[in-house]
Amino acid sequence: MKILSYNTRNWQNNQGESNVQQVLEILKEVEADLIGLNEVLHPHPSPDPHLPALDFLARELGMEAAFGPAFQPQNAFRLPQVMSGNAVLSRYPILATAAHHLTPVVSHQRGLLEARVLLPDQPPFTLYVTHLEPKREDVRVQQARAVLSWTVRDRSKPHALVGDLNTYNPADFPTEDALAAFRAQAEARGFTFFRAQVIPLLLKSGYVDACAAHPHPTWDTEDELWARMDFILVAEPLAGKLVTCRVMDSPAARGASDHLPVMADVRL
Repeated sequence: MKILSYNTRNWQNNQGESNVQQVLEILKEVEADLIGLNEVLHPHPSPDPHLPALDFLARELGMEAAFGPAFQPQNAFRLPQVMSGNAVLSRYPILATAAHHLTPVVSHQRGLLEARVLLPDQPPFTLYVTHLEPKREDVRVQQARAVLSWTVRDRSKPHALVGDLNTYNPADFPTEDALAAFRAQAEARGFTFFRAQVIPLLLKSGYVDACAAHPHPTWDTEDELWARMDFILVAEPLAGKLVTCRVMDSPAARGASDHLPVMADVRL
């Protein structure tokens, strides 16, 4: 089973134009079975005037789709016309979904989308998709703990947690010199450096960083690709079944979004 995580940048490419068709071509090429998407506007225009972007991708890929708004609606009768959140595309039947609200809120409200899918000749599998706070690690830690309060129900079952976590894995920088070089990169781009706590917290809770053996940057600023902040974390029952994990680094992917897709292959 191929699991993919991708931040679609609110359906805009690096030139500020619609990237729906570009995203479709990238997803067609990788042929993932379960896809977690971040920064999804829904509904949003697509090349088909009768289908929003998420449903257009699902139809063209032969997959099912589910959307989870990343906020807690105050009034079900006054929902905004377009909502922002996370989404799942699945080659398997989607049995149930739930959108959970994450606190605290600093920049924008954040959410966790839970999607349970029916695998052939296997117990149901749950994919959790989230996108954490971009500005403060202490807030991300609290949001990660909120995520764990939901995923703990599947602790002993095969499942995966994917998404743009807006942090880094300190294991990517095994020496002080390597970490200092990364810090210099961050500060040269105007970012305040922080000591990562979210990934260690999630790993301590039983997750395995699928791409830890071959870390590769997934996010760029205007000058270059430099930070790994998109993760596929698999639960311990899947750790021994992980075959490969790689970042889909291609000219097409670099042009479609400021994030690159990450894909893990798991043999169930």
